[in-house]
Amino acid sequence: MKQQASSSFLKKRTKKLFALGRRAFAPLEQKFFAELFFKKATACLLAFLACGDAHAATFADPIDTPALTYASPSAQPIIALTRAGDHLVAVGLRGVAMVSDTQAQAWTQSSVPVESDLVAVQFPDAEDGWAVGHDGVILHSADGGRSWAKQLDGISAKVMFEADYNRQIAAGNATLAPFLQQIQLNFDAGPSLPWLSVWFNDSRNGYVVGSFGDLAITHDGGKTWSPWLDHIDDPNFYDLDEIKNIGGQLYITGEQGSVWWFDPTAQKFVARATSYDGSLFGVTGTASTVVVFGMRGNIFRSEDQGKTWTQSASASSSSIMSGTVLPDGRIALVNVDGGILLSADDGASFHLAPAIENAPLTDIAELGPGQLVLTSLNGIEHAAP
Repeated sequence: MKQQASSSFLKKRTKKLFALGRRAFAPLEQKFFAELFFKKATACLLAFLACGDAHAATFADPIDTPALTYASPSAQPIIALTRAGDHLVAVGLRGVAMVSDTQAQAWTQSSVPVESDLVAVQFPDAEDGWAVGHDGVILHSADGGRSWAKQLDGISAKVMFEADYNRQIAAGNATLAPFLQQIQLNFDAGPSLPWLSVWFNDSRNGYVVGSFGDLAITHDGGKTWSPWLDHIDDPNFYDLDEIKNIGGQLYITGEQGSVWWFDPTAQKFVARATSYDGSLFGVTGTASTVVVFGMRGNIFRSEDQGKTWTQSASASSSSIMSGTVLPDGRIALVNVDGGILLSADDGASFHLAPAIENAPLTDIAELGPGQLVLTSLNGIEHAAP
C-alpha cells in the first residue's frame, strides 16, 4: 500500500507540473519555461526522494488545502487580474488571490479554499466573480473578491459531466458518445487538467474553457455546470485558451490558430480559423474590431466577426499573453519579455512601449487615467500607458 501511495503521489505531482506549463508557463517560451520547469521538477523529485513513503502518506491535495497566507501577496507570481467595481482582483499560483485599494497601491490577500494555481478571473459586476485554474478548480466570490468558495474541481466535474452525457445518450442521443469519451480521457487520470479562462455574461450565465477541448456552461451562477463539448466546432479537442465577449460577440481562442465565434441562434461556437498554425492565447478588441494574439508575437484582426483575418504589424516577436482596450480607445497587449504593445489604429499596427525589465507579463488592466496595472511572475507592476 505504501509503495502504491508513493507511486500515486509522484505521478500526480509530475502530471501537475506538466499541466502547469500548459498556460501559466509554456507560453513564456522555452528560455523561461525550461529553466522554471527544471527547477520545479527537480525540487519535487528531491522532496519525494527525501521524504519517500512518509511524504506520500501526508501529501495534502491542493484542491482540499487552503492557500497559504503571504506577507507580501502582491510580490507572488500573479497570472490574471480584472476590475470589480472600484478595485482590482488578482489571482496567481498556489491559490493566491487578492484585492487592491482604489489606487492599486495596497493589496489584501483573500481567503481561498484551495492551493491550486489560479490562471483566470472575471467579474460581471462589482460583487460576483469567478476564478479558475488547475485541478479543474472553479471558485466563486460574492463579495468583490475578498473571499472565495469552491464550486467545482476535477473530481466533481468528472461525475457531473459523465452523468450529463450518459443521461442524454440513454435518452437516444448517440451522437454524444465521442464527447463522453473525451470527458473520460480528460478526467480519468485525475483532476490535474486546468480551466484556462472564464466568462460570465451576468451573475447567472457563464462559461469556462480549458485543456483538450474542455468547455462547460452554467445558468445558475455556477451551482451546477453542464459539459458543452458538443457545442463547439472542435473535432480535434484543441486547448481552448481564452473566452471573452468583444463588442457584444463571444469568442474563444486556442491551439493551431483557432478562433471560434458564438452563434446565438445555433447555440454553438463556430470555427473562424486564421492563417496561423500556432497557439492564440487571447482576444480583445473594440465594437468594430476583434484582435487575437499569441505565440511569437503574432497578432491578427478582423472586422467581420472572424470571417476574415489580417495580420497586424508589430515591433515584437515575443509571445503575447493578454490584452485590453484603454479608455482612450487604444489597444494594449503585454508579452513575456515585459513589453507593452500599443495600437492607436484599431489593431492594424502596434508599437512597443518601454519594457519592464525581468518581468514576464501575464495580464493588464487600467485602473484609472494614465495608470496601467500589470501582473507578472514577479508580482504586481505599474506603468504609464
